[in-house]
Amino acid sequence: MRALETRPIVRRLVQGALCVAIVALPVRVLCAERIKSQITHVLELFTSQGCSSCPPADRLLAKFAEQPHVLALSYHVDYWDYIGWRDTFGSGHNSERQRAYAKAFANKMIYTPQLVINGLHDIVGSHGGKIERLMKKSRLPAAASPVEVTIRRIGDSIHITAGGVEVVPGQRKPMLVLVNFADTAEVKVDRGENAGETLVTTHPVRGWQLMGMVGKDGMQVDMPVSSVLPDGEETYGCAVLLQAVRPDGSPGAILAATQMEIDPD
Repeated sequence: MRALETRPIVRRLVQGALCVAIVALPVRVLCAERIKSQITHVLELFTSQGCSSCPPADRLLAKFAEQPHVLALSYHVDYWDYIGWRDTFGSGHNSERQRAYAKAFANKMIYTPQLVINGLHDIVGSHGGKIERLMKKSRLPAAASPVEVTIRRIGDSIHITAGGVEVVPGQRKPMLVLVNFADTAEVKVDRGENAGETLVTTHPVRGWQLMGMVGKDGMQVDMPVSSVLPDGEETYGCAVLLQAVRPDGSPGAILAATQMEIDPD
């Protein structure tokens, strides 16, 4: 595990929520799209190609991602780029999300590999046995639930809905977040701690953005498919997360989630 002291001031993440979706079937195939619903676990791995402790966690996440009710995302951070290898998926925006979780968990340091489970628990991402035990303790409802997020493709658009939210007076509304990710990727590392290794990453995050705060009236969002599927022959996808917001503005528990993978035409 490699750790980095957190910055004294963590940017307030009132605009960084995760959304969760619950749909009728675990996986639906719609032409070139595959929708994964009835998510019980959202696993967010903060990792780096420049960290020698991360490859075991990357491999473990790939195994969890094969489970029908697991949504797995790899957030590659950028703060280890200075030690010899610039992470090809690294992003300061991803590092900010990790710092927001550090604030939520009252952690004095950020580190890789860190796994966050359903927005509630953080653990070293290579500790398989401990991760499985935490997953048993923290599950999103896989059956019908008042809180629901859905995603579907309609022609050249992607239609997202969120509803069933009850906001208690004095509490913050939950956040609806869209996360764009690439398919599984292999990267040959030439320098740094992993020099000479070919690393495999599952669902590397290419970007995430706040869609809005969801109240009792719900929310509907339409966006072009092209915003998720760039030019090329690779499979891309997006996840929709509905996430509570803590009183201090940091991310809280994930309430529901769904994901869609899109193959190139």
